[in-house]
Amino acid sequence: MGFVLLFLALLVVLGFAWLRLARRKPELPQALKTSADDNSYQVSYAPPEFEWSGTTTSALPLKTLTYKQYECLEDARYGFRIVAATPAERKLPQPHKTRAHGIKTVASLHKHGFLDDDGTGGYLITDHGLNALEVCSVRY
Repeated sequence: MGFVLLFLALLVVLGFAWLRLARRKPELPQALKTSADDNSYQVSYAPPEFEWSGTTTSALPLKTLTYKQYECLEDARYGFRIVAATPAERKLPQPHKTRAHGIKTVASLHKHGFLDDDGTGGYLITDHGLNALEVCSVRY
């Protein structure tokens, strides 16, 4: 009886050791390892093309932007020309550096002075719009 219990205990210990070894991740060769201070794999982003000037001329008409308004202003902030389009037109390819957004969204942002007409049917962000991106909250 004692021999059977000892044999079972030995099997449990060996099984546990085998499981630990099987779950261990294989170690990478030294050539593939990178140090913590290796900057070659850092994530970078494109900085915005326009920044708020820091001066305010009047109070903002909105305290909260919808997500669509925020998205539209962010596109304009990164230098894209904004065009108002229907849902079907938004799915079509747009010219270089142009983003299509909903007609109501663009009209609202233009009415509040966040976007300015560029004279060719598109809109560009104003300093007022850049200020809104800085201080307005976003409703998701």
